[in-house]
Amino acid sequence: MQTETEDIEGDLAKYLETLEGLGGIDIFFLGLGPEAEAASHLCYIKPDSGADHGDIAGIIPISSSILEHHIGKFKVGGSAVSPEDEAECRKATHILTLGPAAILGAKRVVQSIVDASTATGKPASFKRMIETEISTEPEIAAKQCDENPGLWVRLHNNIRSLILPDVLTV
Repeated sequence: MQTETEDIEGDLAKYLETLEGLGGIDIFFLGLGPEAEAASHLCYIKPDSGADHGDIAGIIPISSSILEHHIGKFKVGGSAVSPEDEAECRKATHILTLGPAAILGAKRVVQSIVDASTATGKPASFKRMIETEISTEPEIAAKQCDENPGLWVRLHNNIRSLILPDVLTV
């Protein structure tokens, strides 16, 4: 999606219509981010954001922790980050993200869970995501997913998780 636009909401709607017109998402690649109290985030869907199963996409404020995390990742990964590039990134105020409906509607989800050495809360977040018993009561399950968005992937019936061994240390 082209994000340099005067009408971000309108262009996001057009992008989602295009996705739908092409038959939806074939493969949704995502990760798992650690949050406080061993919760997790997916696609920038943070705990207690209010995202629910019907939300296909959103425009959310970018937090300073996400901004610093990604700028740091680019640098550690060996990308040449010029002062101009970094300054442009720091001007970002919002992130476009796909929501739970996009995740659940994908034909297949591939989750990569890595970087426990730099995201030290990830093993505990992964453990909580795997060990949480998701309620069969829809209202309770929705509350659980809002409190710990990593649980959304557990509701998909065609997921492949690729997990580095250091994530399994807890």
